[in-house]
Amino acid sequence: MKRLFEIIDIIEVKVCQFLLALIVSLVFFSALLRYIGYPINWTNALASGLFVWLIYIGADRALRKRRHIGMGFFIERLPDKPRFILSIVTDISILMFLIYVCYLGIKMTTANTGRVFEELFFLSYAVVIAAIPVGTFLMCFTLLYQIALKLKHRG
Repeated sequence: MKRLFEIIDIIEVKVCQFLLALIVSLVFFSALLRYIGYPINWTNALASGLFVWLIYIGADRALRKRRHIGMGFFIERLPDKPRFILSIVTDISILMFLIYVCYLGIKMTTANTGRVFEELFFLSYAVVIAAIPVGTFLMCFTLLYQIALKLKHRG
C-alpha cells in the first residue's frame, strides 16, 4: 500500500507542476496579447478551470503530507491516549465530510454535463466540476490509509 501512495504522490506532483506551469503561461500570454491589442478571453476561463483541478489535487497532497492547518499547540499538550482518540475522531469526522462533498460533487458534475463555458464552447462545466469528486475521493483514500496506519501503530 505504501508503494501505491508513493506512485500517486509522484503523479500528483507532476500533474500539479504541469497545471501550474500551464496556468501561469496562459495568464502571461493573455496579458501580453491584451497589452498589444489582441485580447483572447478564453485563456482566463481555461486558467480558472485548471486552477480548480490544481486546488483539489494539491489538497490531497497536502493531506498526505499532513500540511493542512491544525491545532497542534493544544493537541500536543494532551496525554497520549486522549490525543490518539481525538486524532481518530477528527480523521473520521473529516472523512464523513469528504464523503458527503464527494457525493454532492458527483451530483453537481452530472447536473452540469450539458452546460459549456461561454468562451470555451468545447469545454463542459462538468469537466471542471469533476475535480471536486475526484479530489475528495483521493482525500478519502488518503485519510483511510492514515487512519489504518494510526490504528496499526497504536495496536
